[in-house]
Amino acid sequence: MMDTATELWGRAAVRKALAEAEHEPITEALTREVARRADPPGAFRAWSLAQPWPRFCAVVRLVAGVAQAELMTKEAVNE
Repeated sequence: MMDTATELWGRAAVRKALAEAEHEPITEALTREVARRADPPGAFRAWSLAQPWPRFCAVVRLVAGVAQAELMTKEAVNE
């Protein structure tokens, strides 16, 4: 998934977005919006770049798989 994010926005943008602590919360609504807009990739990239910075960072986290990894880690700790 990280490869997809890097292809869409470039390595530097992905690193900067993932390092941002003040990203928008990842909600079910945001996840649905990302899924709805994912195809075609060029339009998705344009849409994502037009988002405010905190939301863009959340979108990058979703596409890169970071949000999923964090959720799985939290679930493992709670078991």
